[in-house]
Amino acid sequence: MNVKDQIVSKVSSFPTLPAMAGKLLNLLNNPEISGSEIARVVQYDPALAANLMKAANSVYLGVAAQVQSINEAIFRLGSKWIFQVAVSSLIYSNLHKPVRGYDLSGEELWRHCIAVATMSDIMSRQLKIKDVGLVFTGGLLHDMGKIIMGEFVSDKFDDILKLVDEKHISFEEAEREILGIDHAEIGGIIAENWKFPVSLISCIRYHHDPDLSPEADQTIDIVHIADALCLMQGYGVGRDGINYKPCESAVERLGLTTAIIEQATSQLVTSLEEVDNALKSSPAPQAVGR
Repeated sequence: MNVKDQIVSKVSSFPTLPAMAGKLLNLLNNPEISGSEIARVVQYDPALAANLMKAANSVYLGVAAQVQSINEAIFRLGSKWIFQVAVSSLIYSNLHKPVRGYDLSGEELWRHCIAVATMSDIMSRQLKIKDVGLVFTGGLLHDMGKIIMGEFVSDKFDDILKLVDEKHISFEEAEREILGIDHAEIGGIIAENWKFPVSLISCIRYHHDPDLSPEADQTIDIVHIADALCLMQGYGVGRDGINYKPCESAVERLGLTTAIIEQATSQLVTSLEEVDNALKSSPAPQAVGR
């Protein structure tokens, strides 16, 4: 069995931050809590969001239409399913550990995903793109493959970094040469197995190079640019974030101007402060019993 098959076969669920899961479980114990308040916590946890999207698109629910965003997933699942997914995520919680090989702590990876999702949302609104929920979710989950790579193949990252230095190639190219696959492709495969919407799968799979996508997609372009801008701003810069810049063709397709990018970058700082305040104001985790 090759590395790719080993990784896919071993992964059945994503970890989530214990503190975040605790906040969610505490909310779910309140019968008067609203779906929007639940979404307020879920939308800032990429691992838990992935699990909820997986559950919401499960064939066991017997619903043909796919959910496209976290809000839709919460509406479809209801508090009982969300509780079960949250408990499962809490059990498999590992994001507090460093993501070895990427030189990222779990919190830094989380912070990067939040920044990219927020930046994606800001640019979508500036460009008046309708499906903002899908774009935000794509930004939140774009690096889900890193969680898997860091956990299962961390011993190969020194070889990858050496290849980057020797051949002056990107981290993703070195990943593919050493492992036969990169973290973006792994994330796309898992998203596909979990029956995510096609646009979301492509966003995860091609977020480093939108031009590789069989079809042009605004979601991929936005998340790609948001990812690059956040790395350039220092949000989640690990070994793979060095010398990373937006793809010129993606910028052209979206019609992004320097003014729009500068405005979005400026607004990101304020928006992330609001995220911090929102999470700080959430109730402290309590013991859960059902």
